Amino acid sequence: MLFCVRRYPIILVYQLDAITIAIQTYIIPKMKYPSTLLLILLSLNLVAQKITPMADYAVIKGHIKNNTENLWDFSQTGLLSYATLSVPVDKRGDFIKKIKVEGEAMDVFIRPGSRLIFVKKNDTLTINWDANDIRNTFSISSGNRDRNRDLHNLAMLDSTCGEAYGTLQNSLYQKGLTDSARFSAINELYNKEIETLIKDGVYTGSIKIAIDIYFKYTQQMFRLKLLPRYELYIEKPSQNSVFIPVITQKGAYAIESEEWFRLSSTYRDFIFDYVRFFKPLKSASVMGSPAETAKKMLPFSPAWQEYYTGLNSLYITEVRDWFSTKCIMGSFYYYSFTESTEVYKDFITKVKTPYYADTLKQFYQNIQRLKPGMPAPGFTLKDDNGNMVSLAQFNGKTVYIDFWGVGCGPCIYDIKNSVPALHEKYKDKNIVFINICVDSDEPTWKESLKNLNLHGINLIAPGWNKHPMVKSYNVNGIPHYYLIDTNGNIAENNSPGPTEKEALYAKLDEILKAR
Repeated sequence: MLFCVRRYPIILVYQLDAITIAIQTYIIPKMKYPSTLLLILLSLNLVAQKITPMADYAVIKGHIKNNTENLWDFSQTGLLSYATLSVPVDKRGDFIKKIKVEGEAMDVFIRPGSRLIFVKKNDTLTINWDANDIRNTFSISSGNRDRNRDLHNLAMLDSTCGEAYGTLQNSLYQKGLTDSARFSAINELYNKEIETLIKDGVYTGSIKIAIDIYFKYTQQMFRLKLLPRYELYIEKPSQNSVFIPVITQKGAYAIESEEWFRLSSTYRDFIFDYVRFFKPLKSASVMGSPAETAKKMLPFSPAWQEYYTGLNSLYITEVRDWFSTKCIMGSFYYYSFTESTEVYKDFITKVKTPYYADTLKQFYQNIQRLKPGMPAPGFTLKDDNGNMVSLAQFNGKTVYIDFWGVGCGPCIYDIKNSVPALHEKYKDKNIVFINICVDSDEPTWKESLKNLNLHGINLIAPGWNKHPMVKSYNVNGIPHYYLIDTNGNIAENNSPGPTEKEALYAKLDEILKAR
C-alpha cells in the first residue's frame, strides 16, 4: 500500500472517494453505528490528498461580457496576510490569473460577484459574468465534481444565511440584551448553517466549510465574552452531523489542530486572538521557561507578553511558529520598535519552520528602513483643494501623520473626540498635522471632511495597500500614526494616537524641546 500511495497518489484519492460514496449509499444505512467507519474514510481521503504531489498554485480564468474595465479585484487570506490583488482583463473580456495557495485551502473574496470562496492547490476555476448585470449572471465553476459541490454549498449558505448573519451581527450589540439571549441567537443561526451544509450528506469539503462556520460563530461569542460560559452545540444531531468532529467535540474552540490550521483562516484568526487575550491552551512550557519569561518582562512589555504566551501555550511546531511570526510582525506596527527587535532576535534562534523563518527574516530586513532615526519616505499627494503636497515642503517642522479612513470607526472616534484638543494645544507650535485618507474615493473623502470639520493638511492616498505611499510606510491597519522630527527622520513609526494624550503630548514636547 505504501508503494501505491507514493507512485499512484491520485488514483488513491479517486478510489477512496468512490469507496466513501459507495459506503454512504449502500452500507451505512444498514449499519447500527456508522460514524467510526465513515470518519476513518474521510480522514484517509484527506491524508491521500496531502500525500498527492500538487502544485502550490490555483488558476482562475473566465470571461466578462460587455466589459469596459482593464482589471478586476479580489482579496485573499494567506497564512500571515490579507491582500487585495488585481486580475488583468484583455480587450475581448478574457482573463486568467495564477494564485499561490498557502495552506491546504485559501479563502478568496471575488469582489465583482461579492462571492466568498476558497481555492485549493491545483484548482482551475472558471468565472463568468455580464458587466451590465453582475448579480444575475455571475457564475463560478470547476471541472472537479467535489470542488463544484464546494462552490454550490458556499453559494447556498450565502443565499440562505448571509443576510441573516449580517442582521445578527448588528443585533448582538443592542443595549439591554442578556448574554443568554445573545447566545441563543448565535446558536440558532449556527445550527441553521450547519443543517444547510450537511442536509444532503457529508463529503471531504464539508470538513473545511464546517470548521469555518463553527469558528465564525465562536469568534462572535469570544468578542461578546460569552466563552467559556456558553458553547455552541447542535440542537438536533443527525446521522450526518456525527461525521464532523469540530461540531460534535465538546470544547472544540480550545483545541489546537494542525488539520484545522491548514484548512481554515477563520480558525487561525480565532486562535490568534484567543491565545493572545484569553490564553486558554495550557501545555508544558515548550520553548520559554517561566524564569526566562520573567527575566524578559518589563512593567509594560506587550510584545514579549504575546510572544511568550504563544511559546508556552502552543505545542504543534508549525502552529507555534506561525503564531510567533504573526505576533512579531504585528508588534512592529503596534508596539515599541526596540522591544519588537529584541523579540525578533530571540525567536529567530528558535523558529523551526523554514517558511516562517525566511518570511520573518525578509520582513525584518524591510522594516529596518522605518525604524526611528531613519529618513521618512518622501511622498507627494493631492490635498482637498486639488494641490499637490509633498513631505519635503515641511522640512524643519515636526510632522504628525494620521493615516485614517472614512469607513474606519476608531478613526472617526479619534477625529471627533481627541483631535480638536490636540490641534488646539499645538496650534502655535512648530508642528504640522497631516491627515491621509487611504480607504476612499475623492468625492466621498471631501464630503466626509466637511462633516468632520477636520483641520490640518488633508491628503488622499486612494487604494490603501495598493498605493505606493501607503506601501512605503507599511500601513496595514488604521488608524495609524507617525511622528517625523524636524530633520525629516522618523521619530516614531507607531506613535501614540490622539486619545493617548499623556504619551503623545510628552513625545511632542520632547521633540519640540530637542529642536
